[in-house]
Amino acid sequence: MREIEILAPAGSIEGLYGALRMGADAVYVGTKQFGARAFADNPSVEELTEALIYAHLRKKKIYLTVNTLLTDRELEEELYPMLLPLYEAGLDACIVQDMGVLKFLHQYFPDMDLHASTQMTLFSGEEAELLRPYGVTRYVPARELTIEEIREARRQTDLEIEVFVHGALCYCYSGQCLMSQVIGGRSGNRGMCAQPCRLKLRTPYGEGYFLSTKDTCTLMHIPELADAGIDSFKIEGRMKRKEYGMFLSHLYRKYTDIYLRKGREYFTELREDTESELWRDYRRSMDLYNRGGFSDSYLFEKHKDVMIYPEKNGHFGVKAGEVVRAGRGKAEFTAIERLHYQDILEFREEDGTQAYEYTLGDDAAAGTSVLANVMKGSHIYPGQAVYRTRNQALLDKIREEHDKIDDSFGLRGRFLARRGEPAELTVSGNGVEVTVRGDVVQEAARRPVSSGEAADRLDTLGGTSYRWEELEAEVEAGCFLPMGGLKELRRRGVAEWEERAVPRRKAVDVPAARKKSALLARDPVDMISVAELSQLRTALKYAGRDTIFHLKLEHIPSEDWEEAAGLLAGRRMALSFPRILRGKGKRVFEKEWEQYGGVFMGGQTEMIVVNSYAMVLYAGSFFPDAKLTADTNLYQENRWAAEAYAGWGIQPPFVTVYGRVPVMVTEGCLAKTLSLCGRGENRIPFTTPKGDKFVVVNHCKYCYNTIYTEQPAVCVADVPCRRMDLTWEREDEVRKGIGKWNF
Repeated sequence: MREIEILAPAGSIEGLYGALRMGADAVYVGTKQFGARAFADNPSVEELTEALIYAHLRKKKIYLTVNTLLTDRELEEELYPMLLPLYEAGLDACIVQDMGVLKFLHQYFPDMDLHASTQMTLFSGEEAELLRPYGVTRYVPARELTIEEIREARRQTDLEIEVFVHGALCYCYSGQCLMSQVIGGRSGNRGMCAQPCRLKLRTPYGEGYFLSTKDTCTLMHIPELADAGIDSFKIEGRMKRKEYGMFLSHLYRKYTDIYLRKGREYFTELREDTESELWRDYRRSMDLYNRGGFSDSYLFEKHKDVMIYPEKNGHFGVKAGEVVRAGRGKAEFTAIERLHYQDILEFREEDGTQAYEYTLGDDAAAGTSVLANVMKGSHIYPGQAVYRTRNQALLDKIREEHDKIDDSFGLRGRFLARRGEPAELTVSGNGVEVTVRGDVVQEAARRPVSSGEAADRLDTLGGTSYRWEELEAEVEAGCFLPMGGLKELRRRGVAEWEERAVPRRKAVDVPAARKKSALLARDPVDMISVAELSQLRTALKYAGRDTIFHLKLEHIPSEDWEEAAGLLAGRRMALSFPRILRGKGKRVFEKEWEQYGGVFMGGQTEMIVVNSYAMVLYAGSFFPDAKLTADTNLYQENRWAAEAYAGWGIQPPFVTVYGRVPVMVTEGCLAKTLSLCGRGENRIPFTTPKGDKFVVVNHCKYCYNTIYTEQPAVCVADVPCRRMDLTWEREDEVRKGIGKWNF
C-alpha cells in the first residue's frame, strides 16, 4: 500500500498531541519565534523536545515552522540556540520561506530535512529542483495550482510534494503579500498578518468581503489527490481550536485509507451517495468551520468567482432553522437540523450580518419548533434563516473520542532484588534494553516485601505516556525495599531507556564570526521600470544616458515589444517576465515569446530583473550572458539570502525611491467577483474600512492580478542603484519625477 502522510496543524501543545492521537502522521508547529503564526498558542522548546520523543516512539513526525524572514542577528544569535536542542532531539524537518534561513539551516543542521514553504511561490518541480542543493527534500507548491499542474510537477521531480487539502486560503499568492504591513505595520512575512483580506471593502460597484476566500475541502477528491502522486495531505488551521485539527486528521486519515485499501470504485460509491458516511462527515466538517460553504480549492475549481464568499466573513456555520413567528421578545423557529444543548445559534439578515445570537438551552430534534427569547429591538421576522455556528455535541464527541484513545507506549520490565546486592530493574521495548541498579538490598527488620508487592509498587507509570505491557518481579524472601527507592529506580529506568530508544543528533558547532562571502558587485546605476510605451518614450527623452530602462512585460502588450526594443536601440535595457507564469497564462506568454521575443535576444538585453524562481530558469535559457538582479519580492532581509542568490548570479535589488507598492499578487480576480469581465475595467479601486486605498490591475492574458497602493511610496534615502517604478503615470508625471529624482 502506498503511504500518504496526513499532516495536521498544531497551534498549541494540546493540539499537537490531539492531532497525532486522532490520525495525523505528522504535525507542523511553531515555537514562540520565527513562525508564520506568531499569535497562536505556540509550544515552548521544552514542550516540543518532549513531544518529539512521544512522536518518534510512535513512528510519527514533527515539522517546525521557520517560515518568516529573519535578520542576520536573529539567524545567528537567536535561531541557532533555539533550534539546537530540537535538532539534537531529532526534529524531523523545518519549513522555510527565507532563502537565507534555508542556507543557514543546511550549513549548521545538515542532517535535518528542509521543506520549502508555499510562501516561496513555487509553481513546478523544475523550480523546486533549484533548492535541492540547499537540503530541500520536500516542497509545498503554491496553493493556486490545479491538480493537472501537480501531476506535471510530479513528473518533473522526485522531491516530496506536500499539498494543502483543507482549510483557509489566502487571497494572495502566499509570501507575496505586503498589505498587512502597508496598512498597519504587521508583516505577514514576519508572522504577524492582520488578515486584511478578510475586511469588508468598498468599491465603485458595491461593498463586500471581496478578497475573502471560502475555506477549502477536498475530502471528495482523495482519489485524484492520491493518484497525482502527492506525498503529504496538509490541513490548514494553526489559529483554529484544537478540535479542528483533531477531527480533520481523523477524517483525512480515515478516507485516505479507505481509498488506498478499497479502491476507486468503492470510493466513488460513497461519493455518489449523499446519505453515505462520507457525506455525513463532510457535513460535520462544515459544521466545525467554513466560510460561506466550502470550495474544492484551486486544485479542482474551474471558476474563480466560486472561490469567494463576499457576504460574510468568519465562520458561516450551517443552516439550522427558519423563523415561523416573532414578536414581544420571542422568536419561534423550526429546526431543520438536530440541535443540542449549548449550541450557538445566529439569526441572520439576508446580507449575511448577524441580527441576534444566543445559546440553546435544550436539545431539539429536526422538525420540531424551538422558542427563543430574543433581545427587544432585534430584527427578527418570519422566514428569517437561523444558523448554527457552534455544534456543541460535535465538539463533545471529538473530545470523547480523543479521550478514549490509549496510545501509551508499552514497555516490559523485570525487577530483581537479592539481599546484599543492588536492586536491579531492566526496562525494554522498541528493540532497546537498559538495566539500572539501585541501593544494596537490606534484610527486613520487621515486615519483608514480597515479589507481588514490589510489582505493585513499580506498576504505576502515571504522569507519563508509558504503560507496562509486562512486569515481572523476583524478590528474595526477607528483603526490605523502601517505596522511595523503588519509585526512583522506575523513574531512572524509564528515563535511560527513553534516551537510548530515541536517536539524538550532534549539531555543527555554534556559528562563530565567519568570513563574509563576497557579494556580486554592481556599478552605481539607476533604473526606470516602465509599464507603457508612452512612459518609455518620455523616460528616454529626459533620463540620463547611463540609466537602465526596465520593460515590465506583464504590462506591455506583446505587439508593442518590437517598438520598445527599437526605442531602446543603443540604450541600456532590462527585462522582466510576468511575475506569475503557470497554467494557461504561461502557455499564452510562451507563445507570445516564441513569436515576438526574438527582438530582445542577441545581446541587447543587458539585465534581467528576477521576480520568481521560474525567472531563474528562463534567464538561464534565454539570456545566459545577461546580468541578473532581484526584484523586490525576492526578499533579502539577511546576508545569508544575498549570498544564496549570488550563488545563482543574482545581485541584490535596486532601492525603489518612487513607486506604487505591489501589496498582493493574486489568482483571485476582483473583476470576476464583481461581474466586470469584458467591460474594459483594467484598474478597479477599493477602500478598506479605515480608508486605505488600493487599486487592482488585471493581467487578463496571464490570468492573475496585482494590487497596488493607490498612491506611490517615496524613499528619500541617498543611495546608489536607485529605481523609479512606474505603473500608470502619465507623461507629465514621468517627466516631473525624473527631474525631481535626477535620473
